[in-house]
Amino acid sequence: MEALRTFWQALRDLYEELMLLAGVSALWWLAMLLIIPGPPATAGLYYVAHRIAHEQRVEFSFFWQETKRQFGKSWQLAGVNLLSLTVVLVNFMFYFQLDNVLRYAGVAWIYAFLLWLVAQVYLFPLLFEMEEPRLRWLLRNALLLPLSRPGYTVLLLMLLLVATLLSIVLPLLLIMIWPALVALVGARATVTVIEDVSERQAKRSAQES
Repeated sequence: MEALRTFWQALRDLYEELMLLAGVSALWWLAMLLIIPGPPATAGLYYVAHRIAHEQRVEFSFFWQETKRQFGKSWQLAGVNLLSLTVVLVNFMFYFQLDNVLRYAGVAWIYAFLLWLVAQVYLFPLLFEMEEPRLRWLLRNALLLPLSRPGYTVLLLMLLLVATLLSIVLPLLLIMIWPALVALVGARATVTVIEDVSERQAKRSAQES
């Protein structure tokens, strides 16, 4: 299955760049603890994963450079992302506390949460795949890509869930491996889905002409 192949490619990438990615992962955790540099460090981590997914040279300096360069954009992306999650959760809790038929409207917010969750696979990778990564288009494409390959995306999320549970059991993996693996899976998946969408559009255009 293609999702398994993507996950295996991410594991292979992780093995080949283990020392670099372990260091970047540890710094990412430190940045998240400090809060302010968290989103920029996330962008830096995903930039390294982006270069690996495109078979490009990677160095530690790329992480620092992109962390600084994407400070504003990454905070915009993280802010809107967290705001969206807050809106979904608040509405979910509100509707499920009601004692009338409106309570069932909460089911729609469960689906909204699931859509938000699958969009996370593609959100930060798209920052480096789009020629003009405007915030509105980033968010739109992060929602559309999983809808174009729902089975593929859901299976990847399940694999990441298993990896997350294993990492929680083994804290060293959580600190040194898990952030890089999540970023690599996202970068590889984004490349795969974009290529698939492009091929389908090309075939459709050829048929129409």
